[in-house]
Amino acid sequence: MALRDLIEPRELLYPSNLLTISRLLLLPATIYYMQRTDRRERALLLLAITMITDALDGPIARRRGEVSKLGQILDPIADKALIDSAAVMLSRTRGFPWWATGLLIFRDVGILLAGLIVLRRKAQITTAESSGKLTTLAMTIVALLYLAGGPRWGKPALYAALVPFSLSFVQYGWRFIQIMRDEQGDAERKDAM
Repeated sequence: MALRDLIEPRELLYPSNLLTISRLLLLPATIYYMQRTDRRERALLLLAITMITDALDGPIARRRGEVSKLGQILDPIADKALIDSAAVMLSRTRGFPWWATGLLIFRDVGILLAGLIVLRRKAQITTAESSGKLTTLAMTIVALLYLAGGPRWGKPALYAALVPFSLSFVQYGWRFIQIMRDEQGDAERKDAM
């Protein structure tokens, strides 16, 4: 099933999806200012604004009855692009550990690839686990603290963020395995008929 078959063009105009799209559009400026030591305040402001859009888009979509497939696809992509890009920039400029950046990217690429496999095979969009949302929040706090005060402020928060991060890694992996097992079971039942 093609992506164009899953979304409707009117979904682009939903306020919640416009917030998600704005998060993606703010990403280049956020990353640019993160690289500049003389513009750290702007980077902090942009990073905070982008994450506020993340906190608002879901509740707005639910309140307006506009939970959409486009939003279910774009929101996790925007979150992962922002957090992973911020981690790379912070590793380059503010002492964020490269091992943590590697783990984040590995986890997020795995989640996105698993989501694409499920979408392709089952025409189903997988939604975020609560631990994934908590990881996004925790890593946002970590990024803000590293940006504001370097490792001295950010490292304790990073170690605390590893708890929901690890839990989300396990939950997403387990759910993917269950979905694939269900698919295999469905195929075996069809063959038996």
